[in-house]
Amino acid sequence: MAVPVLVVVVCSVGGALAAAHWLPGLAGGRVGRTAYFAVCGLLGAALGVVGLQTYVTVKELEAKLGTGALQTLLGGNSRILANGLMSILYEGGVIVGLAAIVYVLAVRRDDSAQPR
Repeated sequence: MAVPVLVVVVCSVGGALAAAHWLPGLAGGRVGRTAYFAVCGLLGAALGVVGLQTYVTVKELEAKLGTGALQTLLGGNSRILANGLMSILYEGGVIVGLAAIVYVLAVRRDDSAQPR
């Protein structure tokens, strides 16, 4: 039980920190900071969901195939992998889409108004 929790925490923190590092800044003030915080949190949550779904898919494949039987994956058990990928894309994609909507609708920082 500790491994899935650790996967979610590490992926969520990593996603939020990566978003905070690479996303361009938004306008100052309450609204801009709140939107930026929400976007970073949502992207962290999306990465946490993707990490957890990946862990669950791998565990299902191990339970069905055994640890050393990856060659039989292309046989009749590829449905497990397909369902896992569909779940990852659906659940993670919804959260990433919501983060993108918040980021696009947020107030942008006006870099041209600042003196150089």
